[in-house]
Amino acid sequence: MKSGRRHKRFIRRLETEFTADNKNYRGISSDLSESGLFIRTQHAFIPNTLVDINIHLPDIADVKLKGCVKRSIKTPIVSVKNGMGIEILVNNPLYINFVKSVLPVVQPEPGTKGPELDTSFHKHIREPQPAAPQPPEFTIIACPNCSVRNKVNNAKLLLGPKCGKCGSPVNPKNV
Repeated sequence: MKSGRRHKRFIRRLETEFTADNKNYRGISSDLSESGLFIRTQHAFIPNTLVDINIHLPDIADVKLKGCVKRSIKTPIVSVKNGMGIEILVNNPLYINFVKSVLPVVQPEPGTKGPELDTSFHKHIREPQPAAPQPPEFTIIACPNCSVRNKVNNAKLLLGPKCGKCGSPVNPKNV
């Protein structure tokens, strides 16, 4: 599936203030690119709302941007981040330089088309693969009451298995 994004994104959590309709809010920006960002907040605006954004970049003065809300997420589900996706309409050269300085260096491979990420700084460590778990062994036991055949895990034979149909105890000796 092809992404509709024009620029590569990266995750960097930065304090952000944003204003819309003369109301000021705070949030955490993440998923940054040259043309957009995501602001994690409980105060997400509806799509097409114009927003003034002030991002606190590290070691740089605060950067002011203007953007338009493209998507908004409000949910009580903890694993989903509430907030809004912003398309930057009026950018700032300090912000663009910051984004470019943080993105990984892209170097094309000889003989291939398109850029690939430079991962030469990664250590390649061979970790031992965990042994595949053995499938449980089963025994087929006929019920003395209704004659239904029950598949019982061998590890549970000592727990007094019962017939799946009638519920009467099945004896492992009735194999």
